[in-house]
Amino acid sequence: MVSNKEIFGFSSQKTTKDYKNHIINNFGRDSYVLANKNIQKMSSPQWNSYQDILDRLFKKMAKIMDKYDFNSKRVQKIIAKHYRLSAKFNKVSKDSYINLANLYSEHEEFIKFFNQYKEGLSEFLHNAMLFFADTKVSI
Repeated sequence: MVSNKEIFGFSSQKTTKDYKNHIINNFGRDSYVLANKNIQKMSSPQWNSYQDILDRLFKKMAKIMDKYDFNSKRVQKIIAKHYRLSAKFNKVSKDSYINLANLYSEHEEFIKFFNQYKEGLSEFLHNAMLFFADTKVSI
């Protein structure tokens, strides 16, 4: 079973609580409960494997972000994989993916997390995700 610390990974309980409230406010309590329920079913090794896949995805994005625009086919292919990974625990709509993109670029802990891969990655992901949502995701 995956612990809350493994799920959220933030350094303080206040940050974890803020993030949980953000999820509930932007995605709804039912969405939060369903995603949390699905995550809790995972073993720690399964969760770690999922996190490793995301880590490789973010490393790849950080590596190519200076060479490609956020709306390029190469970047959008990676974002499509991110979208599918995001939908692993819950249905992802156009609005919820836009909210996630906004979270990545507005929440201090996410900005810090993504920018440890490469400065500016949180904003680059935000732009790439918004483009994907607008062009590939139906309501």
